[in-house]
Amino acid sequence: MDHQKVYDQLAKISIKLMLKEPFFGHFFSSIVKEISEKISSINISLNRKQTIKIVVNPYYWQNVLSVLAINGEIDELETQKLRYGAIKHQILHIILKHPMRYLEFGNKKLFHIAADLTVNQYIESDELTEDAITLKPFPEFGMKKGQGLDYYYKQLSDQLDGMAKSDNAQESEEQNQSQQELKNLMDQPNEQLDQHDNWDDFSDITKAEQKIIEDAINESLIQTVNRVKKDTFGSLPGFLKSYLNVVIDTKEPHINWKRILRIFTASSTRTQLKNTIRRPSKRYGTSPGIKIHSKQKILVAIDTSGSVKEDELHAFFAELYHIWKQGAEIRIVECDVKIQANYLYKGIPPNQISGRGGTNFDAPLQYANDTYLPDAIVYFTDGHAEKPTVTTRRPILWMISKEGVSTEAWDHLPGKKVKMN
Repeated sequence: MDHQKVYDQLAKISIKLMLKEPFFGHFFSSIVKEISEKISSINISLNRKQTIKIVVNPYYWQNVLSVLAINGEIDELETQKLRYGAIKHQILHIILKHPMRYLEFGNKKLFHIAADLTVNQYIESDELTEDAITLKPFPEFGMKKGQGLDYYYKQLSDQLDGMAKSDNAQESEEQNQSQQELKNLMDQPNEQLDQHDNWDDFSDITKAEQKIIEDAINESLIQTVNRVKKDTFGSLPGFLKSYLNVVIDTKEPHINWKRILRIFTASSTRTQLKNTIRRPSKRYGTSPGIKIHSKQKILVAIDTSGSVKEDELHAFFAELYHIWKQGAEIRIVECDVKIQANYLYKGIPPNQISGRGGTNFDAPLQYANDTYLPDAIVYFTDGHAEKPTVTTRRPILWMISKEGVSTEAWDHLPGKKVKMN
């Protein structure tokens, strides 16, 4: 069997994925592909116990994943759809790390069925083989769409338990369509489920090796999300978006923003030397002595553009209160495209925030340079605005709201930055 021909056809599928579904196309480009007669169809295997690879049997690819036209010739369009669906099926299993979860479930056959129910929802019906496992044959079970592996495993497990009790009670009622379909899948071989044969290999590797593989998948997912446009990511199904957001959030370092804020403001303390007759110099035994006064003068800019959430504002002001209690002078400026309010902080958060228009970072920075002359600036914002044109003469810390600009896209903000995770 011509392996190179299969590689060429895989490359075409990769291009089609890039054009039709860029997220899956970019992710597929990071996966190792192998053509081998050692497996019977297509499966996911370990690649030197460090990464995952997709292995394709050339006979299965050329003969099973093909559709004949009426004249007996291969229907290229329909054949490409089947192959596209077969590859996307494996990609989804890898993204959701299904092979890594093999040991979590007691009933392995049910686990494999639930895994296929999960991924096949995101593949067009004409891109699936006739024996593909979908929700359609299970109408009586009332299973929801867009759910994950754990949900479908539990739903099917509950149904199996109910069927077992009925059998034990020797009830004469016939099984409904959904129950019969599940029984057939449990009792009979299925070529689609046979594609999971190598998944038990993942239970033989060490936890350290498993973590290496999971980290590699997560890194590829994050790179893929960063590579595709936001509107492309936004078009993914809700379940996948939620899952990917969890992956991204897990990989981001969770820095204690409250500690960063306190350290930043404390390091910006200004010291003053003052002569005093009450405290003689210990070193020279003379009077007057010297007394050191510490003072903090902090400008806090609050972005009022409307994208900063109220609960984050409350948390932010709670931290300001602790800094203020230590003796800092804090001046608040509320601003959107310009300063809307300007007042000294007295330990009480504002009842209402002024503005709620667009965002421009220049006005508070100019005010700090020309008028207030603080020791430090703290700018609470989502970060979504143009780079400031005013160069601040004071140290600045940008407090970025949780749903604000990502750490990969905040380089336009000068100075220190911390995300309020």
